[in-house]
Amino acid sequence: MPVFPNNLSLRQLRAFDEVARQGAFAPAARELCITQSALSESIRQLEEAVGMRLFDRTTRTVGLTSAGQAFWQDVRQAFDTLEQGIQNLGDLAAHRRGKVRIAAAPSVLAVLLLPVLPALHAQYPGIEVDLVEDSAEGIALRVQAGWVDFGVGAAHPAGGELVTQPLVSDQMGLVARKDEPLLRAPRLVAADIAARPFVGLTTDTAISQLLAAAPGMPANVLQTPLRMSNPPLLFEAVRLGLGVTIVPALTARHPGMGDLGFRLLDAPYILRRTLLIQRPRRALSPAAQLLCEALVQQVQTLASRAGMVLEPAPL
Repeated sequence: MPVFPNNLSLRQLRAFDEVARQGAFAPAARELCITQSALSESIRQLEEAVGMRLFDRTTRTVGLTSAGQAFWQDVRQAFDTLEQGIQNLGDLAAHRRGKVRIAAAPSVLAVLLLPVLPALHAQYPGIEVDLVEDSAEGIALRVQAGWVDFGVGAAHPAGGELVTQPLVSDQMGLVARKDEPLLRAPRLVAADIAARPFVGLTTDTAISQLLAAAPGMPANVLQTPLRMSNPPLLFEAVRLGLGVTIVPALTARHPGMGDLGFRLLDAPYILRRTLLIQRPRRALSPAAQLLCEALVQQVQTLASRAGMVLEPAPL
């Protein structure tokens, strides 16, 4: 049994609390399911450890001394706090309360995470959720620092020792206004985009890095003069006629796409892998585990869509 400083044990404090509550040894012993002699010994050891009498005893009654009365208030407060802590753990385990913080790519937030929240909030209204949009580097840094429970996004060298598990992959494709002829071409390769104005994402994003590493990308894709930090801005730039762009299939399902068109690239075949990102040797809280499972189920519902490749379930 854990022992407090000065050889105070939880058993002794529990005995002291019960005798103080009952005002007698016999009923306190019955409540604790121990013999009266064992209870008396616990009280004796406690008084010896603290160096003063806590009870005034007569042949018929047991009353707290002034020191005992003051100590009982502290003990009761400590037990109340401990009992509340145990209740809180029970609430967490039963999903009655909890807070989940997730960092993810914009398309993951909009397409995978937000759609699962209405049902989750209806069933578990006590769970709070913070969703943070960030780049691949930012997600890795947030997870590594413990600022979020887990991340969802692409791998990044800043992740270091982080644990990653495949979640879903999606294929790159062209986003353009509906009147763009390339959307209806029998075959679409990256070289076909060379003659079109191109707008891209900033170079700290996983999408931009994938395009830079892909073979056969024309110069206007690699050295575009106009870059955006997130998909909604990128789609608005396309909508305004500033150019076409290339994004993965999951990103093309972002609500910001609106009336724009999407067409998968035939070549090169580029897959973006979306990962579940966690700190090593850190178990998810019950609430975080619940949201993670809902995320996996949402991924499975989208697996049959064009350009989506379901990875083995990480849970």
